[in-house]
Amino acid sequence: MLVFRDITEQKRAIEARQKQLEQEQLVVQWKEINQLKNDFLNLVSHELRSPLSNIKLMIQMIQLSPGTEEAQRYLELMEGECDRELELINDLLDLQRLESSSYPVITPDALLLQQWLPWVIEPFQIRLQEHQQTLQLNLPSNLPPLFSDGISLERILVELLNNACKYTPAGGKIALSVRYNSSEAPAKTIIITSNSAEIPVTELPRIFEKFYRLPNADIWNQGGSGLGLSIVEKLVEQLQGSIQVESGNGWTTFTVTLTDL
Repeated sequence: MLVFRDITEQKRAIEARQKQLEQEQLVVQWKEINQLKNDFLNLVSHELRSPLSNIKLMIQMIQLSPGTEEAQRYLELMEGECDRELELINDLLDLQRLESSSYPVITPDALLLQQWLPWVIEPFQIRLQEHQQTLQLNLPSNLPPLFSDGISLERILVELLNNACKYTPAGGKIALSVRYNSSEAPAKTIIITSNSAEIPVTELPRIFEKFYRLPNADIWNQGGSGLGLSIVEKLVEQLQGSIQVESGNGWTTFTVTLTDL
């Protein structure tokens, strides 16, 4: 009888502890959801309202001086603000589709990186000149084709290069390098983007969080949704690869490791 009572009390203690752990987990989840909600509201209040306010002001200026060179300049600025708005909305939709596994089906392509990568980086040349930045492309001449989804990989690289341009100061350097490792199975294609700007070690664990942006680091005032690197992480996972980030000695490096699909 005494042994039975001891077992019963122990069982009750275990159940009580399990309930406590479940409640603690619910509290943690609630805090995370609440933080995401606050981050989203902050994003909406700034990144959505700011372009709309600018567009409204430009419309008023055009109404005051229609048909002039100044009106044409305001129209061009409005187009840029609309692009910002569309980019944010598209980022939100893409992230939602990636997290709900409803992103477009992967279609593997045979990518000849020696030909494909120069085409991907071409649109960045004007921005690099404007920011007085240099981009170095390091490509071995004997790379085998990479069988992967070209659309997803292009999005990954564009986001990483956008990120590098955004945080690299004038006169800074950006490097895009590729290595091929066939010493283990399966063979791996390793794509590395580096830029001459450093992320504080305390901020690195948050770099792939949704809506997260490095504080006081947007030296070119480009803004952004804080979703780019979250989308990159999800796309790399979809390509069955991995991504790592390191920062130190004045440089930040993102390493994307991929295998053939």
